[in-house]
Amino acid sequence: MAELIKNWDPKTEEGRIKLISNLDDKLAGYQTKFPMEITTGFLDIIHKANLMGHWLLNGSSKSMLAGKTINSYKGHFFDGPAGTNMDTVPVPAVYGTEPAVSAAGIMKSIGDFRTIIGKNNLYTEPIAKDLELYGTDSSFDPDTYVPDFSIHPFTGYIHIHLGTKHVHNHHAYIRKAGGPDWEAFIQWTGANFDNYRTGSTSAENLEIMQKGVIDNKELPLTSRIVQFLYTASM
Repeated sequence: MAELIKNWDPKTEEGRIKLISNLDDKLAGYQTKFPMEITTGFLDIIHKANLMGHWLLNGSSKSMLAGKTINSYKGHFFDGPAGTNMDTVPVPAVYGTEPAVSAAGIMKSIGDFRTIIGKNNLYTEPIAKDLELYGTDSSFDPDTYVPDFSIHPFTGYIHIHLGTKHVHNHHAYIRKAGGPDWEAFIQWTGANFDNYRTGSTSAENLEIMQKGVIDNKELPLTSRIVQFLYTASM
């Protein structure tokens, strides 16, 4: 059965950082009107999250690029072709100076804040829209949910990213490419997951798919099946 919901949490990491940045810019201006809801402590949480979020997105992008670069270099090292220019040796990604530690679960903290401030009669629709917390109406039907995900294979592990606007728990299924049987599912929570495969000593052509999970029950539809090359760590 479809459920009418108010979407306020952006689907993408970039959208979430935009929301956090907006809160960091504007919340202090409403502190006098909402002193019980917008505390100095919460302002500090949002500011730290803003700095950490930008640093993480920048670092994640650089790390992904560096991973692709060194894997390409490694491939040329082992298998050529002969004559490939190997003068430019890959270097580790540089993320820059790390910000102050930010607590986990920032989106839940923002959601809780949204619920609390929403009970104050002074909290109006224009204020909610100014803070980018108003959201839009939509419906969600678990029976039609299809996970939308991406994977990034690295040496020794597979990084999975998946949108979690409505469904936060998933089962990942992996099998040999073209094979009939899936391995036992891997349960994971959140938008990002690193799967470290054990027992593999050589490259494998694999396939992966996802199923959403709500209240410990798998939803009926599966994601698309994605084929990829997994490289074992030596």
